[in-house]
Amino acid sequence: MRLDKWLSDATSYTRSQLKQLIRSGQVTVNQTIVKKPETPVQETDVICLQGNPVEPAESCYCLLLNKPLGYVCAVTDATEKTVMELIPPKLQRKGLFPVGRLDKDTSGMLLLTNDGAFSHALLAPKRHVPKYYRMQLARPYEESYAQQLAEGLVLADGTHCLPAEILPVLNTDRMAVICLHEGKYHQVRRMLAAVGNHVEQLQRVAIGNLFLPISLQIGACQKLTSTQISLLSQQPDPKFLWELAQNSNF
Repeated sequence: MRLDKWLSDATSYTRSQLKQLIRSGQVTVNQTIVKKPETPVQETDVICLQGNPVEPAESCYCLLLNKPLGYVCAVTDATEKTVMELIPPKLQRKGLFPVGRLDKDTSGMLLLTNDGAFSHALLAPKRHVPKYYRMQLARPYEESYAQQLAEGLVLADGTHCLPAEILPVLNTDRMAVICLHEGKYHQVRRMLAAVGNHVEQLQRVAIGNLFLPISLQIGACQKLTSTQISLLSQQPDPKFLWELAQNSNF
C-alpha cells in the first residue's frame, strides 16, 4: 500500500495534507525519513508522523468518551460545540462518529466508532442492548414509578416506551438509576415527567456490561480494548442495576 494511503486510513488527515507532511520530511518509515507519498509500505513497518508512531487502521475502532454537558453528539454542527472537538489528535481516525446520541444537557458514557455495523448492533431496537443512567430528581422518588415504567409508558404525544427498570439510589430520596432498552428522543426525562417528576441531572453510566470508568475524567476519552468491546454485547447481569443503586456518588 502507498504510504500516503496507509496514513490516510490510520489518521484524520486528508491525502493532500499527508502528501505535504511527507514531502516536508515529517514522516519516517523504520526510522528513515521518507519524502515520496507513493512509497510502498508493509504491515510490519514502523511508521511515525511528526515523531509519533502511528497505529495501523482498524476495521472496528472504538473510543469511550466521558461526555461533559454543553456538547452535541454530531460530527459537525454550524452553531454548537460537538463531541468531536474533545477527541485528541492522536485518537482521531477517519470516519469516526458518535454511536447514538446523548442530549446536550446529559453527561456520561458516549461511544464513538468508525464501524457502521458495530454502531447498528448497539442501537438496533431488536438487539435490546441495555443502557443505564443515573439521575437527580426534582422531587422525592416514589415507589409507584417502578410499576409504571415496568408496564411500559405511553407519553403525552402518544409515544410508546418499552418496559424499563428503575430503582432509588441507596440512602437518598431524590436520586435514582434506570435501565432502558431503547433510545427515543429525551426519553428518560420524558418518562419521569410522565410519572410526575422532573430530571435535574442525567448521566449515562453504562452500556451492556461496560461501566463508565471512575478514573476517566469528564471530557476525557480512551480507546476501548477488545475485552471492553465484548462487554458491550454480553448478556446483561440482572443484578447490575441493583449494584448501581447501592452507590450514591453522582
